[in-house]
Amino acid sequence: MADGWLLGIEIGGTKLQLGLGRGDGRLAALQRRTIDAGAGAPAILEQIREAHRALLGAEGVPPRDIRGAGVGFGGPVDAGRGRPTTSFQVGGWADFPLADWVREELDVPAVAVQNDADTAGLAEALLGAGVGCSPLLYLTIGSGIGGAVILDGAIYRGAGRGAVEIGHLQVPDVMSPGSPIAELEAIASGWGIAARARTVAVDRLAASGESWVVLTNAGGDPRRITADLVAAAAREGDALADAVLDRARHALAYALRQAVALLAPRRIILGGGVSLIGEDHWFAPIRRLVDAEVFAPFRGSFDIVPAALGEEVVVHGALALALEAASESSPRARREGSTAD
Repeated sequence: MADGWLLGIEIGGTKLQLGLGRGDGRLAALQRRTIDAGAGAPAILEQIREAHRALLGAEGVPPRDIRGAGVGFGGPVDAGRGRPTTSFQVGGWADFPLADWVREELDVPAVAVQNDADTAGLAEALLGAGVGCSPLLYLTIGSGIGGAVILDGAIYRGAGRGAVEIGHLQVPDVMSPGSPIAELEAIASGWGIAARARTVAVDRLAASGESWVVLTNAGGDPRRITADLVAAAAREGDALADAVLDRARHALAYALRQAVALLAPRRIILGGGVSLIGEDHWFAPIRRLVDAEVFAPFRGSFDIVPAALGEEVVVHGALALALEAASESSPRARREGSTAD
C-alpha cells in the first residue's frame, strides 16, 4: 500500500466521478458530476477542478497528500503518453495531454491514464467478480460497448494504443435480410437496442395503426424509447420486446464466441447498464447461445457472470492505477530501477 492518499478519476461521455482511497480496495469518498457532452473537454476539465476541491475539502485532505492519480477515460488512449487518442462522445480530447494536465493542475506527482473499460476490468479482476481468474475478459455494455483482457492482474495493452475494442467487432445482424454485417456496438449497446426498438415501433404504427407497449410507455414519442423500456416490456412477457433483445443477444453471443476462440478466457464478466437487464432476459440466453456454437474444445472451460462493483467500478480501477503509478515513482522504486540499469 502506498503512503498517503490516492485519487481515482472516471471521465465518461455522460458521467464524471472522482474518488479517494488508500490502495486497500476501499473507496473513502466520492464526488459525482453529470457531463454536458456538448460543452466539450474544457468544461469537463473545469468540473474536475471543482470536484477535486470538493472531494479534498470534504475529507480534509491537503493536496500534497495525494501520492498518485489514475484516470479511466471513455475512449481509446495512448497509455504510454497519458493522452486520449479520441473521444466518440465529447469533443476536444484528441491527443490531449491528460496525464500532464492532472500532474500540473491537481499537483499530483504520479499519474496513469487508461481506457475506462480496461480500468473497470482491472477493478473486477482485483476486487470484484474476477478475483482469482486469469485470463479475464470484461465487457461493459452501456451506451457503447468496451472490452478488456486482464492477465494475471494486469491490463493487456496491445501495442500501446488500446486493445480488445470488442464493440467495434463486425458481427452479423440476425434480424436483417441476408444478415448484413454491422459493428457489435450498433446492435447490442443500449443505444443500438433503443434504435432498433424505435424502428420497430414506427414500422408497426405505419403498417397497422397499432401502438406498441414500449411506445406507449415512452409517451407515444419514439425518441423517448430506451433499452430500459424494452427490457421492462420483455420482463412483462411482450414477445416483440424480447425479439428486439434477442437481436442484441445473438450479436453479443457471436462476438463472445470469437473472443473465446482467440483468447480462451477463464471467465467472462458482463457489466454496464444493459447487463442490468438481468438473468432471465440477458445472461441465461447469452450463455445458451455461446455454448451452442462455441469452439468445442473450449466448451466448459469458462463461465459468464455479472459484474460485481456497480457504478463505482471505474473509480476502483483508477485507484488501482494510481497505486501502481505512485509505487513506480517512489524514491525506492527509482533507486532500484537505477541499480538495475
